[in-house]
Amino acid sequence: MPAILFILLLLLPATAAADVYKCKGRSGETMYSEHPCDARAEPMKLRDTGPSEPFTAAATAAAENGQARNTETPASADNSSELEAMRAAEKSCIADATASIYGPSNDRVGTLQQQMSLLNEELAKANDAERSQALRTRMATFRQAITREHNNAHTQMGNARRRCIELAKTSDR
Repeated sequence: MPAILFILLLLLPATAAADVYKCKGRSGETMYSEHPCDARAEPMKLRDTGPSEPFTAAATAAAENGQARNTETPASADNSSELEAMRAAEKSCIADATASIYGPSNDRVGTLQQQMSLLNEELAKANDAERSQALRTRMATFRQAITREHNNAHTQMGNARRRCIELAKTSDR
């Protein structure tokens, strides 16, 4: 059974490969998408190889807390083919998580940005100060929602990375 799981995990990178585009929203925030943002968009260059050393959950937590990273290679990764398999499983898992987390998040942010754009057009036409202030308040609410959406997606992705690292370590055993 572990051999079948291992083979399936090796096949996933071929099916999970997708271009990632980095976009700037109308409010200046950075978004990542599977789809081009405009006609000039080019896919980002993503690293083909895994980290130079096995990436463990402890190392991830230490890095997120600004602590030094342990560079010892785990005993289970002595064999280079095991290490490569672990990296491939981790990379595939992270690619799947990225698509499932950032894709819907970017769609929600795009919807909020469209609504902000409409409010901005209304603001340009507004004649009285009270209406202008109400529109600015609604736009601020949308900016806060966008920030919350980005923070939520980043948190989910951090959790997913940790799960992927653990899955890669356990699937190799």
